[in-house]
Amino acid sequence: MVSSTAPRPRAQHDPAQYDPAQYDPAQYFLIVILDIEGFGRRTDPDQAWLRDRLRTVVARAIDAAGVPEPSSEDRGDALVLLVPGTVPKTDLLGGFVRALVRELREHSRNHTGDREMRLRVAVHAGEVARHGAGWVGADLNTAFRMADMEPLRQALAGAPGAVLSLAVSQVLHQGVVRHGHPGLEAAEFAPAVLSAKEIRDETVWIRVPGHPWPPGLRTPGPRTPGPSATVRPEPPAPPAAANYGISAADVSVTGVGVNHGTVTQSWTGPIATGPAAATTADIPAELTRLRAELSEARQREAIDDFTFQATGEELETAEQHARAQDEEGRGRLLHALMKIERLIPNAAALAGLIATVTQLIQYVKGQA
Repeated sequence: MVSSTAPRPRAQHDPAQYDPAQYDPAQYFLIVILDIEGFGRRTDPDQAWLRDRLRTVVARAIDAAGVPEPSSEDRGDALVLLVPGTVPKTDLLGGFVRALVRELREHSRNHTGDREMRLRVAVHAGEVARHGAGWVGADLNTAFRMADMEPLRQALAGAPGAVLSLAVSQVLHQGVVRHGHPGLEAAEFAPAVLSAKEIRDETVWIRVPGHPWPPGLRTPGPRTPGPSATVRPEPPAPPAAANYGISAADVSVTGVGVNHGTVTQSWTGPIATGPAAATTADIPAELTRLRAELSEARQREAIDDFTFQATGEELETAEQHARAQDEEGRGRLLHALMKIERLIPNAAALAGLIATVTQLIQYVKGQA
């Protein structure tokens, strides 16, 4: 049998046309671009060291995630991974990203300054063809544009303690991330617009692991239910800085006022102000009411079993941090509530439930 490794003869061709003999058929891949932040400001020896180190970090993350070894290509400060399209996308966007974060954090514990390594990571999917010693394809070009987009740079720059920022294409977000698979942290992704060279107004989804929302990107506003929804009225404008709809007043009797619509409040005790005011808000009671609304929605089959279970798990996390006064605890509470908001379908039948979650989010943001 003739060895298939023998070089293919070059075909005669018009120089203005590509040489078909040098191209393999395009195949579907998951495309990963890993770009080192601030690579150009390093010295040549540090750049060489970082390139080697990047390959080591990525290889360990791939092994830890159980992802088959991908094809790879070194592009200087960036590494291209082409993962077979048969690999579950949840393994790549979940297990691999988590393992990569662990490896980068371990690197950061031992290396700082010019040997610090933080990454911008872009993940896309599409057709890529082998050409000679490299790879070509419009989808590959898009992945590179994603890794270089300004919102991704800003998100990483705005998170000094983070080790990477992640950009996921619309096709992967729509097909995988938005469905809330465990470990993908769908609520942490924020939309951004990519316009670069041949690309115009493409939606890309950005995440910074460890942050409930990518720094520097606009936080989501209240969701708008369908036109036929009956929506609970928004709370009135707060009479004082410490009041955000759920009363933050210290009263002389047991109980906390929860106000909806136009009301007149009269308290017999002194009103708390400043940092102490946050401790009096009855968030646990609001979360208990939210749990009851979720159960009622499941009973009338307005949400399915998966949504009910997933929101229940996040609600447990919120309840654990309901009385938190520190920044980390408040962040976990806000993170859990935002995940619940993303999990609930935006339907008219769920307008009241959506309004409850939205009001809680706005209140916690005001107390942060």
